[in-house]
Amino acid sequence: MSESRNCYGAMFPDLDRLQHNHPLQGKAFAVLVESKGIGVSGRTITVNPDQWTNCVACEHYRDCYDLSMGKLLFTHVVESRL
Repeated sequence: MSESRNCYGAMFPDLDRLQHNHPLQGKAFAVLVESKGIGVSGRTITVNPDQWTNCVACEHYRDCYDLSMGKLLFTHVVESRL
């Protein structure tokens, strides 16, 4: 990569930091898991259209997207094994 970007590989939020009732933001996507008492009462996933446009326009989009998806998939697989 010719330039160092702090957003590289961070399109999606880091789900290891997910806490109920606190929005968690990635570069282009965010998630909010709402909880009242002991159960989850709702989940909201949002896309920031301006950031998504910036991501798609970036010269490193494809590599960044692949890394972001790899991290997301790996997190899911590890969580499903615990």
